[in-house]
This record gives sequence, C-alpha cells and structure tokens, in this order.
Amino acid sequence: MHLRAKYADDSPDINFIPLIDVLLVIVIFLAVSTTFTQERALDVSLPQAQSALEIPASISITIAADGQVAVDQRVLENTDVLAIVAALTAAAAQDGSGPEKIVVIRADANATHQAVVTAMQAARLAGLNKISLAAQVAD
Repeated sequence: MHLRAKYADDSPDINFIPLIDVLLVIVIFLAVSTTFTQERALDVSLPQAQSALEIPASISITIAADGQVAVDQRVLENTDVLAIVAALTAAAAQDGSGPEKIVVIRADANATHQAVVTAMQAARLAGLNKISLAAQVAD
C-alpha cells in the first residue's frame, strides 16, 4: 500500500491586521500632536491683559504697528474709514449673520490710537455694534 503524503500549501499569507493597527496608531498620534494655529495676514504684537475670553465666530480687524489694516486676513490697500467699512460690510455679508457678528480688533501694541479709533468707527458705520479688543494673556 502506497500512501501519498499530502503537501500543505506553503504560500505565504499576508496578515493586514497588524498593518492596520500600526497605521491607526500613527493617525491618532498625528491628530493629537498637530497644533492648530491661525495664520495672520499681518504680524502684530498684542498688548498684555490679565484675563482670557473665548470669542465665537467673528470678523477680525488686524492693525499693524506701521498702520496697515487687514480685515479677515485680507490686507487693505487703503486704510481710510470708507475702505474699512466696505471690507467689513463684505465680510459680514458672507455668512449672512449681519449686525449680530462680533468685530475683534487686533491692534499691535505700538499701533496708533487713531488707527484703533478709525477701526471702531468703521465697525459702527458698517452696522456692527459688538466690538472686542484682542490682547495677550499676561504670564
């Protein structure tokens, strides 16, 4: 009697479960370690304050030390009141929230007082009555 040995299929199997586990850990690591920063159109050094407050969605007016003005990351060529009013009106009309939107003025610590007053006047003329001044929290 001749018994034949049955040969097992020795082809290699690729197990994807450990690969998926490793990739999932990498994705979680990247999601946790990523910092979410906001890019700014103008580089400003904000003044110091003693307390911090989170502000909901808003329109940002950034005033640099040299007098440049940006409205929602768009640098304005002209910094007079009417140009800022037009930019604020366009920014408020984008999402339809209208006069309920908060205007955050991010003025450099070395910006002139007149530039801040001009921004506040432009917000009032645009019909945006909720104004907040941004500052850094003191250490």
